[in-house]
Amino acid sequence: METIWWILVAVLFVLAYAGLILPALPDAPFVLAGFLIYHFLIDPTQLGWSFWIPAILVVLLLFVVDYIAGGLAARKYGGSKWSMVAAIAGVLIFPLFLGPVGIIVGPFILVLLTELFLNRSSEDAVKVAFSTLVGFLGGVFVKFLAITGMIVWFLFLVFV
Repeated sequence: METIWWILVAVLFVLAYAGLILPALPDAPFVLAGFLIYHFLIDPTQLGWSFWIPAILVVLLLFVVDYIAGGLAARKYGGSKWSMVAAIAGVLIFPLFLGPVGIIVGPFILVLLTELFLNRSSEDAVKVAFSTLVGFLGGVFVKFLAITGMIVWFLFLVFV
């Protein structure tokens, strides 16, 4: 039975990486679910509070990064407060119609349209929209590193 639980843990870790590019999949919560399955169904003694507290904090932080990275980047490069809202809406809405491509295209288009609607110059609107894209991709990169770090830490604790 333990083998089945290990397979489920591995599948959850793979789904976490898929969640980096597929908006319907919650990346960091999948990692946490894998840890929980290990803890409750395989070995409840291996992972202590010194693991759980940072792991939960990182998952919460990644959840926040997921939704605001693009918006914060837009705001930093001169976007209005509405650009941040548009970036988040783009991440949530466009993937429903365009799939994974919508994660990149959606925030860019909505921020661009928002800035143009607010009478920004075309050049400034494109700059803010592009910074949204860079912020989103930067967020994905940070989440990739954090998820990989958490999994490596978990495997180190379990197997070493």
